[in-house]
Amino acid sequence: MRRLIFLLFLVPAAIGQTTSQDFDAISAKAQQAYEANEIEQAAQLFSDALKLRADWTQGWWALGMIDYQRNRYAECRDELKHMVELDSSAAPGWALLGLCEFRTKQYDDSFQHLKKAHMMVPEGQGVGQLFDMTDYHLALLLNRQGAFELAQGMIMRVARRVHESAEMSFAAGLACLRMAVFPEEVPDKQRDVVTMAGKAFWSLATLTPSESEANFKALVSKYPKFPNVHYYYGTYLAAHHPELCATEFLEELRITPDSVPARVELALRYILEQKLVSALQFAREAVALSPESVGAQLALAKVLRAQGHEEQALAPLLQAKKLDPVSPQISLYLASSYRSLHLTEEMRKEMAEYERLKSGQANWP
Repeated sequence: MRRLIFLLFLVPAAIGQTTSQDFDAISAKAQQAYEANEIEQAAQLFSDALKLRADWTQGWWALGMIDYQRNRYAECRDELKHMVELDSSAAPGWALLGLCEFRTKQYDDSFQHLKKAHMMVPEGQGVGQLFDMTDYHLALLLNRQGAFELAQGMIMRVARRVHESAEMSFAAGLACLRMAVFPEEVPDKQRDVVTMAGKAFWSLATLTPSESEANFKALVSKYPKFPNVHYYYGTYLAAHHPELCATEFLEELRITPDSVPARVELALRYILEQKLVSALQFAREAVALSPESVGAQLALAKVLRAQGHEEQALAPLLQAKKLDPVSPQISLYLASSYRSLHLTEEMRKEMAEYERLKSGQANWP
């Protein structure tokens, strides 16, 4: 009986030692096969090794990379889920997981995971194809959500690293023309105007100012009646020739009478020009057309503050915060308004909220 008990205690140790040796041998062969570009064999070997050690983070990453290369996105997605469960600090894991989910049309999950990867990597440190693809697909999803300015900012980051990409340039054109669709959804008859808008955008990041100006003028000349062309040109002028931008925004209203963004830009421009009556008119029209527009609410608040109506400005500021409760900038605007109204306690709370939101959204535009 004692002999039997002794053997029972020895068996698990022997099995554990053998399993460890098998894992070491199989994982080494898997790496060798991958380096030799024997993809199918490498995939099988990585899978065999993971059956022996399910907590092997690098194994899940390697198998996920292989399946992504083989266009097996559902399998890659599941493998990367294992990886990030084991190592939640792995930005590449979150990035590849988000890319897989984009391919499987799980767009909400994809957005959250691509955003997480983007925010985990400080500006300038995420150089590489994986993070370029992360930012590009994040821009596609932002554009689809209607966050056109954020999408433009994201693609601008990529453009300055990639320099040449017809695919990304086309996507930029969608954001510039405020078309909340994926590139493949653009009708054939609209592809040229989107291409030209993207070229104008791309030149801002990669070419000289004179070339940018020429690209914008070519776009406006060829497509003067296409929605948001004049608005887009106006935003360019607002940054480079501000005294000329109002004309383009007014022209946009003639083409797109219900344009909220054009009204917001006119309100902001007229504040600077001290045309406060006109600014208030356009801001109120923008809010009436789209009460859910954060930009419209903020524009109205800014006009009212410029007129000295601090108490009246508080309502649209609070509405903007309700619409976008995670925006640090809105909390900063509110804090400034509370300061002007001598609401010291409210100002302190909003400044604390600003600092909290800002620290929680590092690297997010």
